[in-house]
Amino acid sequence: MISIEHLTMKYLLIVAAALTLAACSGKTTEEPDADPLAAQAAPTADQITVTAEQRTAIGIQTGPAQISTVNDEIKANGVVDVPPQYMASVSVPIAGIVKTVPVLAGQQVPKGGTLATLQSLDYIQMQQDYLQAVSQLTFQQQELERQRTLNAEDVGARKRLQQAEAEFGSTRALVRSLDLKLRTLGTAMTALQQGQLSPVIRITSPVSGYVTTTNVHIGQQVSPTDILFDVINRDHMHLELKVYENDAFKVRKGQTILLNDAKLGAETVRGTVFLVGKAFQGEAHTITIHGHVSDERQEQRLIPGMYLNARILTGSRQATTLPEEAVVRKGQEGVIYVEVSPNTFKRIPVRIGSAEQGRVEITPLRPADLSKTVLKGAYPLEAELTKGEGEEE
Repeated sequence: MISIEHLTMKYLLIVAAALTLAACSGKTTEEPDADPLAAQAAPTADQITVTAEQRTAIGIQTGPAQISTVNDEIKANGVVDVPPQYMASVSVPIAGIVKTVPVLAGQQVPKGGTLATLQSLDYIQMQQDYLQAVSQLTFQQQELERQRTLNAEDVGARKRLQQAEAEFGSTRALVRSLDLKLRTLGTAMTALQQGQLSPVIRITSPVSGYVTTTNVHIGQQVSPTDILFDVINRDHMHLELKVYENDAFKVRKGQTILLNDAKLGAETVRGTVFLVGKAFQGEAHTITIHGHVSDERQEQRLIPGMYLNARILTGSRQATTLPEEAVVRKGQEGVIYVEVSPNTFKRIPVRIGSAEQGRVEITPLRPADLSKTVLKGAYPLEAELTKGEGEEE
């Protein structure tokens, strides 16, 4: 028979062994988990629950979505341009050799300012022909008057009078033609009529502005078909934008254009639609939009030829909006989170619309109560909920 003392001793040994195991296990120190969501219960497909401590660590803030006024807009791209009357390609209507080039690309020049000078034997010959024709015209005019006097007295022959009239008319036409040609070349006609021939032609700028290109150097032989300089006046720059066919019908004169380009700095450049093209162009079927920048100070930040990305505001409406950080973007769609019970958040897919001033338009793809939407902390919730979805097994 087993005694009571024996049973008592056996029980004490069992208790001692249990205490020893507990003590050994208590010596192991658990390392802290860096992820504030690591201790949560396993999330469902579209719902996740966190503890109060985890919520504080993530910084989750909730609040209602707002009804805001948003602008409907279409995207356009294009370039900065100037009207044709404010840009010029300069050539010279006579062959010659470049003698001087006093300007450089980027230099400002006034209208009529000298861009280069040209030596031309043809020019010298033209001046000589003009002076000879003027001299001949004077003689022929005197002869014509003499023949008219003789004819009136029935002394001269009628044929001689007619010949004098023909020669005078022909020489007068030559003088007028040479006079126009020389004036076109910028000749000082008063000095020439006094017998002062010039050996060089001044090539001048037809507009005030900036020299954008120079295609000549000293000693170069040039012809009338050569473009020697390009000059642009930047006082009247405008926007030439292209809009695709699907959006063309939305654009109207007077609508606002916004330029948010990194090249232009942080400030938004604003403009206005001035003209809307009446025909589609090219294989892409785009229409040309002509816009003016509203502020002259902002206009001076533009450079002709600069490529631009623009938005044209075509109207406004009321829509549901959230702060941009509340929407986890996935292309044109995304997800938001709403609190359905204390510390439990549900994932709601949404369609993303216009974004402006830090807020983004959203349209839930299924019914949802947006009175307690996660305004801050949506991205950590999304990361935890989707953790492991992209991992290969």
